[in-house]
Amino acid sequence: MAAALAGEVPLFVYRGDTHAWRFRLWADPERTEPYDLAGVHLAAQIRRTPDDRRAAVDLTVEVQLPNVIVCYLSAERSRRCPSGRWDCQATWPDGRVLTLVKGPVVVELDVTRDE
Repeated sequence: MAAALAGEVPLFVYRGDTHAWRFRLWADPERTEPYDLAGVHLAAQIRRTPDDRRAAVDLTVEVQLPNVIVCYLSAERSRRCPSGRWDCQATWPDGRVLTLVKGPVVVELDVTRDE
C-alpha cells in the first residue's frame, strides 16, 4: 500500500485470541520503492469511536526495516477490545506525524473462557 494516503484495512478480532497483522508500505503506486520507516515511532490504538474518551486498547507495534509494520494484540487485550475503529500513526524525529493504516474493527465474541 502506498503510504501517501492511509490504507483502509479492517481488523477482525476473535475475543480472547492473540492476533498479529503485517503491513508492507510502498512509496510508489507500482510498489517498487519501499517506504522508509527508519527512525519512526509507531503507535496504534482501537476505540469504539474515534472521539471516544474512554480507555483505548493499545496495540504493540514494531517496524521491520525497511517498510514493514507488524501490529500485535495480546490475548489479554483482545478480551477487552471493542468493535469500532483503529489506526496506526508514525512520528518522525522532526515531529512529522502521519497515519499509515486505519480501518474498522470487528470483534466476534468467544465461547470458551476460564471463569
